[in-house]
Amino acid sequence: MDMCYDGALVMPSSYAVMDEEEMMYLEGGSKDGINIGMFRSYLSKQACIDQARGIIRTKGWKNVTSGQLAKEIYGHAVVYYRFSILGKLPVAKDVIYSHVADGVDLENAVDRHQNVWNIIWNTF
Repeated sequence: MDMCYDGALVMPSSYAVMDEEEMMYLEGGSKDGINIGMFRSYLSKQACIDQARGIIRTKGWKNVTSGQLAKEIYGHAVVYYRFSILGKLPVAKDVIYSHVADGVDLENAVDRHQNVWNIIWNTF
């Protein structure tokens, strides 16, 4: 069945124009994103600060601060190493623990869980 359109194509008012390279990253998140793995050394706030500063400097990120990245790194480590029991609880394993178990996914943006990372940073 052939379809023929005589009129101009009208796009929705909220559409976004993307080039081919940008489309490749649509499913995988930001092309600037990195995964830094999970290490016990991230239980040290200073190690997280140093790592975050290095990432900001190396990647040239401007949409997130080194403090925000440090708190995210530290929060992942605290949940992974100090609350490993969450990995044994069905709901917590799927919702929380699996999120931190595959390393720390960072990108040039404030993480959507930043409030959680702030609480962990200030509590532990």
